[in-house]
Amino acid sequence: MTSMSTRTYSPTVNDRFFEPLNEAIAAASGLWPCREFPDEQWLRMGVQRVLEASESGRGFLQEHGLRFDPAPDVANYFASLRSPRRCQLAREVHEGLIAAVEARVSDRLGDIPELARYACLAADGHWHKAAVHDPRHDGSKLAVGHFYALNLRTHTLRHLAAGEGLHEHDMSALKRIKPKGLRQGVPKGTRVLMVYDKAGIDFDYWDRCRRECAVYFLSRVKERMVFAWVADHAWDQNDPRNHGVLGDWKVHSRQGHVLRLIMYQDPLTGEVYEFLTNEPDVPPGVIAELYRRRWEAEKVFDELKNKLGQKKAWGTTLVAKEAQALMIAMTHNLLLAYEYDLEQRHDLTNTAEDQRRRQRIESAERACAEMNWPMSSLLLVARRATQRSLKFIRWLRHAIRDRLAESVAVARLRELYAVL
Repeated sequence: MTSMSTRTYSPTVNDRFFEPLNEAIAAASGLWPCREFPDEQWLRMGVQRVLEASESGRGFLQEHGLRFDPAPDVANYFASLRSPRRCQLAREVHEGLIAAVEARVSDRLGDIPELARYACLAADGHWHKAAVHDPRHDGSKLAVGHFYALNLRTHTLRHLAAGEGLHEHDMSALKRIKPKGLRQGVPKGTRVLMVYDKAGIDFDYWDRCRRECAVYFLSRVKERMVFAWVADHAWDQNDPRNHGVLGDWKVHSRQGHVLRLIMYQDPLTGEVYEFLTNEPDVPPGVIAELYRRRWEAEKVFDELKNKLGQKKAWGTTLVAKEAQALMIAMTHNLLLAYEYDLEQRHDLTNTAEDQRRRQRIESAERACAEMNWPMSSLLLVARRATQRSLKFIRWLRHAIRDRLAESVAVARLRELYAVL
């Protein structure tokens, strides 16, 4: 009797990275059979185009198309980008993927108990170049705008809307999204705190959001805004999280809207900031920290442009532009989930970058101690990276192209992460 050798299957990086996306696709109701270019393949190719930083659709197909079976022809590929049905499918899968990723990653605000009943979202507009064949207006092409929300708890990215018209203002887009849309599926019983820059100030609209959907806002005071003092807002000056807070007041605007005005001084630069919110309960130091973390959305946009190469539109139609934005958000969320997954299963972290972050915090703490200016304890907490490193992205591209076994690829990444 001869013994038969058995081969154990070793999952590839490709398998692991696309696992959450495959689950979201399998749960989608909008799938439609298409033998020439299946929906499932279209979605995965969209993510890989973002991951490969391919600016041109033709270039992507020529360089990477043969890795797909069957490989779509150029006409079919560009027609799929203009398909409203496929765009709606991408929206459904994008929402399902967000839910799957949020169930896997850690809570970055979990150590602030006052935020337990809040969903904290940093929203903003993001602009890139027009498509090659976009029409010109007054001799030049206008930038293409999209509006995104970054969940400050999980760092998942959600596409809210594509900019319409020649250059849609932020408030116009927010009003199109409507208060219910800004809740983004957050369950009842949880407040939504939307952090937006000065372009998002419209007191009537945010009052409507609060009354209809428990969506609160946080922003900064615009120049020449005038408020009347109503009362001091009580706050704990002994709470180390409130270090840097100079005042917390209840005020009302010229239109009669009652708001909180919080004045905060940056301990390193000495610059004074004034924050506005209609949220009544969160400590002022936490409010200042949440607005500071709004910058994390800008860091994600930097990742999209400069690490993933998403600097121009893929197509001329609004449908194609929205499909691209959804693919971009899905790619960010997959990168986030896989990096966290590797950390949990393989104890794999970017040691060099973690060390640099700790050194920056320690340097800031020493500088404040020399000036005898105490830092908020929230500034001293070592946080997770706000964007994926180029080391990780380049490693992932190589591992997916070569269909490397994860066990082999992880050993290579561990070596990369150890290099300062």
